[in-house]
Amino acid sequence: MLRRLALLVGAVLATVLATTGMARAHGGPIAIEVAGDGGQGVTAAASYVRDHHPVPVEMDLKFTAVSAAGKTMGPVTMKASNEGRGFYVSTKKLPVGKWTVTMTATFPSAATKTVSVDSAILPPPPAPPAPQGIPAMAIVAGSAAVVAVLAAVAFFGAVLIRRRGGLVP
Repeated sequence: MLRRLALLVGAVLATVLATTGMARAHGGPIAIEVAGDGGQGVTAAASYVRDHHPVPVEMDLKFTAVSAAGKTMGPVTMKASNEGRGFYVSTKKLPVGKWTVTMTATFPSAATKTVSVDSAILPPPPAPPAPQGIPAMAIVAGSAAVVAVLAAVAFFGAVLIRRRGGLVP
């Protein structure tokens, strides 16, 4: 009995010690991944260095940019995106060209990352294809209408026959 109790206490203690390390992993230094969005925007993903989980709190994140010709832009504030926790998008577009972007976070902890970004105008999305032939929904609706008319004719025909006293030879 005493041996089982000691094993139970040991298992509980091991579980507590193992899981407290996971909880402590949040917080501390953060890492920022910065990239262009394929067009004229800048994106950033922030995660904790220790456990690589996304930073769940609203961050104070800004970038400055310097073009190959020496033109500067910023600081530009980044805003949290609906695409996921710890993911941010720029609030202003970069002019077309090659840029060196330096992203800086001041909250929840300080971090900086500098990358090269190519800014380009995206082509317009392709037009949706023109419908070809009769849409499937029209075929289904037409078939349903034909079945309804045939059912109505059969019903009212049966009612008329019954009222007249049956079929006359």
